[in-house]
Amino acid sequence: MHVTKVSVAAGVLSAAALLAAAGAGAAPAMAGVHTTSQVESPTAVAVGGELPVGTPPSGVNAAAGATVVEPTVPRESSCGRVPPARHREWLDGFRIRWLPPGLGPLVSDFEYEWDDVGFASRVWETGPDEDGAYGVDLQVTVMRSATLTDTAALHAFLTEYHERDPGDWTPEPFQHPDGPGFRTGTELFWLAEPGVAVRVHGDGQRFSSDDLTRTACDVRQVRAG
Repeated sequence: MHVTKVSVAAGVLSAAALLAAAGAGAAPAMAGVHTTSQVESPTAVAVGGELPVGTPPSGVNAAAGATVVEPTVPRESSCGRVPPARHREWLDGFRIRWLPPGLGPLVSDFEYEWDDVGFASRVWETGPDEDGAYGVDLQVTVMRSATLTDTAALHAFLTEYHERDPGDWTPEPFQHPDGPGFRTGTELFWLAEPGVAVRVHGDGQRFSSDDLTRTACDVRQVRAG
């Protein structure tokens, strides 16, 4: 069992720098973490190109040759209707169809495991600033584990993982189109299905609650049709 715990904090090191430090032996806690990084042009807000609807990319969690069924928004959703966006993303069986303008050009993917929960995380960063520091703009994470049976289990796990006080951390209910969850001012998380959860966290100084909500609402689970 891997026991690596990753916390990407603003203003410390870029994801690429963390990977380099781990490879040099300066950050042993990062050992075993698989990371890929890509620098985009300043005008881009998503990694990769546009994909036509119904064409899953290589490696997506869908049956070979299957088409992707466009998800619908149920009436009880907190999201409302989210119009299609030009850029499309794929992350561990999920499609990210909208990202807030102004994200930094450095995009990195992490795959790791902690306490029997597998993580697939994508991080957008801005930097370096005049001091050489990077800031995390946005992070989207897919979590998979048989222990994530319901929203109570998800809440308990995130409370422990992020070392929060259970009595002080009281997020509000949030109904994503894929399933129930919770939200705070800078993060939204939900249970897409038993065993699969998603968390979206953004810089509240740069992006509004509406921006983060729209981003979360447009992270949709891919289903084979």
